[in-house]
Amino acid sequence: MKVIQERKEFHISIKDVIFTSSERKFLTSAIPLRIRASKGTEVHQIFQENRKKTEKTFQREVLVKFQTRIQGWNFIISGRADIVYEKEGTWIIEEIKSILNLEDFSLESQTAEEYRLQLLLYGHYFLQLGKPIQCRLVLIDIYTEKTKIIDVPPQDLSAYIQKQCETILTSWERARKLKAEQRNRAKTVMFPFEKYRPSQEEIIQKTTQCLQKRERLMLLAPSGLGKTIGTLFPALKYALKKNKRVFVITSKTTQQHIYRETLRIFTKKKAKFNSIILTAKEKMCVNSAFICEKSLCPFLDNYGKVSLDKIISEMLTKQVIDARYIRKMARTHTVCPFEISLDCALYCDVIVGDYNYVFHPYIKLKRFFDGPYDDIILIVDEAHNLPFRAMTYYSPEITLQSLTDVIDYLRLLRMPKSIEKKGIAIYQEITKFIMDLINQFPDLVTKKPVIVKFDKKFFRKMLKDYDQLILSYIQAYTFQQGFQPGGKDKIIEFALNLRQFSTILQESDSPEYSELLYIKEGKIKILCKSAAPKLEKQIAGFHSVIIQSATLFPRDYFRKMVGFPPSAHKLQYSSPFSQQNRLYLLMSNLSTKYEDRQESYDQIARTICNVVNVKKGNYLAFFPSFAYLKAVQREIETRSISIELIVQERKMSESKRRKYLKKLQTPNKNYLLLAVHGGIFSEGVDFIGDMAIGAFIIGPGLPAFSMEQELMQKYFEFKWKKGFEYAYRNPGMMKVIQAAGRIFRTSTDRGFVMLIGHRFSTPYYKSVLPTDWNIEQPPDPIKRIQTFWVTQNADLREKSRVGQDRSVKLKKIQKKYPKTADLFDFMDKL
Repeated sequence: MKVIQERKEFHISIKDVIFTSSERKFLTSAIPLRIRASKGTEVHQIFQENRKKTEKTFQREVLVKFQTRIQGWNFIISGRADIVYEKEGTWIIEEIKSILNLEDFSLESQTAEEYRLQLLLYGHYFLQLGKPIQCRLVLIDIYTEKTKIIDVPPQDLSAYIQKQCETILTSWERARKLKAEQRNRAKTVMFPFEKYRPSQEEIIQKTTQCLQKRERLMLLAPSGLGKTIGTLFPALKYALKKNKRVFVITSKTTQQHIYRETLRIFTKKKAKFNSIILTAKEKMCVNSAFICEKSLCPFLDNYGKVSLDKIISEMLTKQVIDARYIRKMARTHTVCPFEISLDCALYCDVIVGDYNYVFHPYIKLKRFFDGPYDDIILIVDEAHNLPFRAMTYYSPEITLQSLTDVIDYLRLLRMPKSIEKKGIAIYQEITKFIMDLINQFPDLVTKKPVIVKFDKKFFRKMLKDYDQLILSYIQAYTFQQGFQPGGKDKIIEFALNLRQFSTILQESDSPEYSELLYIKEGKIKILCKSAAPKLEKQIAGFHSVIIQSATLFPRDYFRKMVGFPPSAHKLQYSSPFSQQNRLYLLMSNLSTKYEDRQESYDQIARTICNVVNVKKGNYLAFFPSFAYLKAVQREIETRSISIELIVQERKMSESKRRKYLKKLQTPNKNYLLLAVHGGIFSEGVDFIGDMAIGAFIIGPGLPAFSMEQELMQKYFEFKWKKGFEYAYRNPGMMKVIQAAGRIFRTSTDRGFVMLIGHRFSTPYYKSVLPTDWNIEQPPDPIKRIQTFWVTQNADLREKSRVGQDRSVKLKKIQKKYPKTADLFDFMDKL
């Protein structure tokens, strides 16, 4: 719909006339959307082609355009009729609709009524021309391709059109009023604290300027500067003032919790806005089992029967809507929590969620991103994670094991023989395709993948055959089981994987992709070496984009990797925390390179044990790999240390991770946590205060040498003449900075970071480290650490003599300058 106010014109579609209600009903189907759309288009085209052969005056997609006047406004209504032809002086108008089950389709249903109205509105146009007409509704079953043609008596719909256009005008005026109210609400959003933290006011000013000019901003700021509020505050205020929406996306749920608490701080200061935290469907589910099928889920079944407007209005009485509240409302009204959260999000000023909801090509929220989205301001938190995450979105793979699993699954189901035979034939064809590739290298015994070329024509055919199979499979499954297969069904999952593989394969000739065969693993994969072109295209559609992190080093590298233009604004700040509280040490007398690691185990273990015995407290040690970690662990366990050892496991559950973090908060108990770079303990975790007082960082954490990394290195060398930097050094050093950042989360945190390894002393690696790291290389690191802690004790004694008044004053200052990590405590006090 397009409104030209100066000419008092509404330009609307025929579907706009029919669907004037704000109610949005969720329609569940086991058929993946792209298959459904593809098959619908196919049956449309087949029917049209058949008509073209029999009717000389046949026309397809005929433009229909008429207008009416309502309360001084001119409504110009248009659409395209599927088929129009003349027969014996009468114009025949046919509207084609593909449906899921022709036999069970009710002609008394609301859907059937909507189909009839669309057809009659096309007919209305020809009636106004004074032509004799006949209207026909063509229903085609997408499973069986059976067709049913229904004659619909033509009608003059002038009164209906006028009524619907009046509703559209009323809705538009209501929306305009809501936008005016939204602009007024901008005045209620004030900076929620008495004073700005150092550099925070500048962040707010620069962010505002970028929003006003619709520009891109890179914000590189460590913990403690208040970048969360520094960008969210101006974005929220600007969005309300200019009728925009703010999307905040994160890579981890812990960061979403921080935004939830930040938004609550604004509400405590009487700011008027609505916000929602979106959570994954599986985590939100309140059914006894996670099965997205109406017949097995009362919450989904009831979803299409209730008034969503009423429920959403009730939900919007709460300004910060989170998962707990959504589940509560879902249970109260017996509706699907995930779907009601998406519908509610349409009425929210701020939406917080995962990267997937914006950038994943198949998971992104279509209701926001299928059309223009230049009214959305995007904030990407911890943006250093985005390039790698986006690469995984475009790196699909198919394994021989997955093909074996899906064959076994299909046989267990005991489907009709024709379906089982067809499905197994497709799986075996793809299996043969992979085996033929493997057999081309009979003498090759290697762990490395091989660069090959996949037959695009073959996969197009497999996809077409599989799409047809899916339709038959779902029909047979539903008949056999009494309900449709769920989204976790192996046949459905393979359909989505095959579609993603085939779609990306069509563009794999670009230098961003490599087609790989993994002989040992029995796998084919399309490797995306850089998602920058994809990200650049998606980012271009937003009103403004702000990416922020403490580790966007080097800035130019990340600018290129996220697809930002060279004109993007860059802000970089040093840590606001006192240098006296931060000790950075370098132990460069040993090599942590892969070929030298065996010689380093004993010395690293001895250093760690000597340091942790200096002062009671919790310590962290980060290693480049689990193998390296285990080797040093064995050495540590042979020595005497004053604290207990806890170790990250390769596959660690979220509950066990939380259990370890809780241990680090236990008073009068001390631990040494051994973990890996880039793992669940090195990012997105705040080791506040005594949770950790020192970190050992072993080596720069470079990605393991592999064929994939080598291909990335060649690509980055070809693209930007920076192969090793972009493929190895920068990702490795990013992990180092992230790991070191775990120690200093608030202004009162005091501790040390020890960098272990010769490479940290070289200019090539040091140039990537933050400029405010004052790195020392003392002859005796143990003695230097002892001095550091003795200095702290002296400082504490001095502070104790200042008295209670000084303590109270410090608390007041800290309240004025709350840290991101302190938000939970701050909210409790409020």
